[in-house]
Amino acid sequence: MPNRDDRKLAEELIARCEAARRQLTQDMAAAGLHAKDGWRISESMRYDNGRTELLFRPIHRVLPSPAGMECVVSIDEPGLVIDSVCHS
Repeated sequence: MPNRDDRKLAEELIARCEAARRQLTQDMAAAGLHAKDGWRISESMRYDNGRTELLFRPIHRVLPSPAGMECVVSIDEPGLVIDSVCHS
């Protein structure tokens, strides 16, 4: 069973991911990228330089995605630091 620190860390990571999705949704709307027109948020993961990163980017089945628009939530390998940043 996870200890309280694990649970707190997981809750913070979930909250950061939810905030990143909200921010990206707002950025997409400001750029005219709406769900009603087929735009969605793509979610992927990567490992880079001692950090696990969750990437949130706009995606469309047909249209190209805007360069540089993304939100990244990252957690370091020991699980001590969670960070997030959005670019639009």
